[in-house]
Amino acid sequence: MKPTLEDVVRPDMVVGGYRIEKKLGAGGFGKVFLAWRDGSPCALKFIHLESVGEWGWRELFIMLRHEFPNVVRLLSHFKWPEEKPEYLVLVMEYVPGVTLYRWARDNNPCARELVEKLLPLARALKEVHAQEVKHRDLKGDNVLVREADGALVLVDFGAGTMPGVPRVTRGSLAPANLRYRSPEAVSFFLREVRKPGERYDYVVKDELYALGVILYVLATDVYPFNGPDDELMAEIRAGKPKPPHVRNSRVPQALSNLCLRLLARAHARVPDAEALSEALEKLLEEAKTDPRRWEVPLCYGWTADGRTTEDAPELVGKDPQAWLRRWIRQKPKRGRPPAPPASPVAAPAPPEPPTVSTVSTLRTRVRRAIPVLVAVTVVGVGFFLDQRWPTPPVPTPPPAPSQPVLASPVPAEFSLDGPTPWATHVHEMAPPWKPPEADAGAAPSKVDTPAPVTTVTLSSGTTRMKKKAPSSQAEKEKKGNGSTGVNVLLAVAAAANIACPGAQVRKEPAPQACPAGAVETMTRQLGIPVGNRGGRAVFPDWEKRKPVPVKEGPFAIELQGDWDVDGRTALPRGTRLSGQLCIGEKRVYGLITQAVTPNGDAFTVCMELREAGIERGLELEPAGGEVRVNPFPEVRTVDRFE
Repeated sequence: MKPTLEDVVRPDMVVGGYRIEKKLGAGGFGKVFLAWRDGSPCALKFIHLESVGEWGWRELFIMLRHEFPNVVRLLSHFKWPEEKPEYLVLVMEYVPGVTLYRWARDNNPCARELVEKLLPLARALKEVHAQEVKHRDLKGDNVLVREADGALVLVDFGAGTMPGVPRVTRGSLAPANLRYRSPEAVSFFLREVRKPGERYDYVVKDELYALGVILYVLATDVYPFNGPDDELMAEIRAGKPKPPHVRNSRVPQALSNLCLRLLARAHARVPDAEALSEALEKLLEEAKTDPRRWEVPLCYGWTADGRTTEDAPELVGKDPQAWLRRWIRQKPKRGRPPAPPASPVAAPAPPEPPTVSTVSTLRTRVRRAIPVLVAVTVVGVGFFLDQRWPTPPVPTPPPAPSQPVLASPVPAEFSLDGPTPWATHVHEMAPPWKPPEADAGAAPSKVDTPAPVTTVTLSSGTTRMKKKAPSSQAEKEKKGNGSTGVNVLLAVAAAANIACPGAQVRKEPAPQACPAGAVETMTRQLGIPVGNRGGRAVFPDWEKRKPVPVKEGPFAIELQGDWDVDGRTALPRGTRLSGQLCIGEKRVYGLITQAVTPNGDAFTVCMELREAGIERGLELEPAGGEVRVNPFPEVRTVDRFE
């Protein structure tokens, strides 16, 4: 197998006079390493000459000609290795800090802080565009917040362009994340009739649209449009995003209107970065006159019942199970989580309360069996609430079978769109219809580590079911246990065990088609051909280097290294691959349908698990009633699940 760049460039080795310390990240056109020379840090960007070298020369050409405020600086460049060059190496200014999206996640800014952050970026784009330079890949991950002074720094001009740059012939659109493409670009891409070699003419207004997507994400915690590629392109072309102040009532109306102007069709969009700068300056003046509105953190902080933006069950009455799945998979809170408690709180006995490790195992089971888990938990919670606080008569008709009942009215403007740009985990939450004013947000904490045990606060707005008379055995259990949390945890554990039985023996999965748009996403957007086996992944607990236990149903693994294709990183290390695990008579089959990068970019894919030298699936290893598999599976792209 051809060695990767990480196999060649290792810590402490010297490349072109620069001593490598560690890898910083990877993009579509190169990989970046932190290096030192003469006691000063710098960032080395390695661009493979044979596969994507033309894009590297474009970036070099742009950075050599210009130096802009709030834009990363080029220090030097060279080809490496000297005797037989394979890479163009750009020596860039090192900017210690976090991405703009991570900054918002860690600090939970208010609307005023958001405008203050974006104003220098708008002014920088004004200077960039004045020199006829366009970035063409503007997104939250390409904007860094410098650690020293909090200033924004625009990075990665690998997809940039300007008059006179080397011409790149392939592709009708410049490489970029689909969520940030303008309606005009998507319409061009979907146009059935195009002249041979015709390419989309990217203009300044396309850049302003991408900035509008960034503003929308920062203000609401979700993208304006989301979903599989075909649905996403249709929504972008239709151009009707839900107003930010409707999706999140903490967004001031004026800021929401500016965001919608950036996302409008070309004729109604903010014309240029200068006009945007002026609009942001006016918003700052307005913020001074209404501090109560502009100083409130835009999202919930890490409080007992805090959550982020206001999502609600619009699927109720249509598909309750789908609603339950989406309701529990909420977005992360903003601001840093509180410090873990100094010592665990002892629970009354008997029975003996679950330990932290028990709760940790429980979480894993919850993620594997969300539909059954949530249904059983809702029943248990409703039963408990009715026993403790009898429900007064309500003059409403009984619910339809299998349909959750909302205890309070749900505003029509709520929605369940997702995911967030940075996470797809399960977090605790308050009821989705809880008003945002209930929590003013939490100030950033100095502690990065979340509490080891996640708690769920149940309010009067929690979904309730019809009360049933308890059996005598249930009454005995209730008397024998004074801890509400233990009752709920025991019910959840039972649900997890029911949904995830051990050592199931089933037939091989039936052939089925890939998700809509998955093959096109892999081959055209990610550049991974069908049949490619470049993905090396790991199951949880892979560090033990022993066969790991698996269950039938939803599963997730992570890429152990970058998925490279022809020297280019298609999916970075740490990308989360998820789908369904099927246990056959002799093998375990994994059908992967989604990939989420560490930066939060989500892609619909069609991949399967395999072992080296074997066509499909992983060898099943029964062990004491469990099914175990190799913790280091190989991932292959397919055009159909056979």
